[in-house]
Amino acid sequence: MKYFQGLVPELRKEYDEVYLVRNERIPALAIYEFDTGERFEPDFLLFLQKRGTDGYLQEQIYNGPKGNHLLEKDKWKEAFLLKIEKQGIPVKKYVDDNKYKIFGLPFFNKDSRMEEFQKAISMKK
Repeated sequence: MKYFQGLVPELRKEYDEVYLVRNERIPALAIYEFDTGERFEPDFLLFLQKRGTDGYLQEQIYNGPKGNHLLEKDKWKEAFLLKIEKQGIPVKKYVDDNKYKIFGLPFFNKDSRMEEFQKAISMKK
């Protein structure tokens, strides 16, 4: 996705490690909606790591592009992505002082949702 590739140089100014992963189906990383348990495979995962004085901060960001024809059909997926930050709780506490933050972004849609998407991603940086 060209948009995310264009963000990588900017993100490298703030983060020590930047990984953009395309979530292909073999094997796929799946996440499950909190209320219904419905399976969802986000198209892109963005992993950001920033070193601090006590360990590091790691951010995991889930997102996917959606064409206009899928925005309504898949709106439950977008709603789920947007509630990951508040409802998602890391299961393991590791033996370090590292901090983990997990969140989703609104769907990427160049035709009708760019302003909303850009606002959301700029608030997460």
